[in-house]
Amino acid sequence: MHRFYHIEEVDGVFETVLPPFDHTAWPDIVPEQGYVWISNPGLEIAGKLDSILSQALFQTDAIDLKSAIHRLEFDVSIPAADFLRFAESKFTQGIDFILSEKHQPAEFQWSSLPRHSWPDILAQNQITLVFHRPAGGEPSKIISPSGDILKKLIDRISSR
Repeated sequence: MHRFYHIEEVDGVFETVLPPFDHTAWPDIVPEQGYVWISNPGLEIAGKLDSILSQALFQTDAIDLKSAIHRLEFDVSIPAADFLRFAESKFTQGIDFILSEKHQPAEFQWSSLPRHSWPDILAQNQITLVFHRPAGGEPSKIISPSGDILKKLIDRISSR
């Protein structure tokens, strides 16, 4: 059983769970300033990579190039205002993202960081929110270095 809107401090960070919400709530949740870091955004690139590689390597699409992906890690950093324009239609399958005041460092992997290091990592990278939004109307989990940030977010979304 989830306790929605309850803020709890765990290992030096603050956590809450939001009830399911529709995509029109994104602007109340994610401020327009800062950057959204998206890890493995679930892109389907089969069939699209060949023309991209053909253009990059040979500056033409007029060849029958075929490629294969052996390993691909894909992370994106996007201004929050741009993210909000596309969030409603592009991430219906769920998404994990981080909101920060700066761009994502190369090779940053939140999921590989030990929990005890989270407070320092959040501070060093000016991260204000770590967000897990599953697909299918499930509750969303949010982590922040500040209980005040979560309280303001909860006030905005619960007053809708």
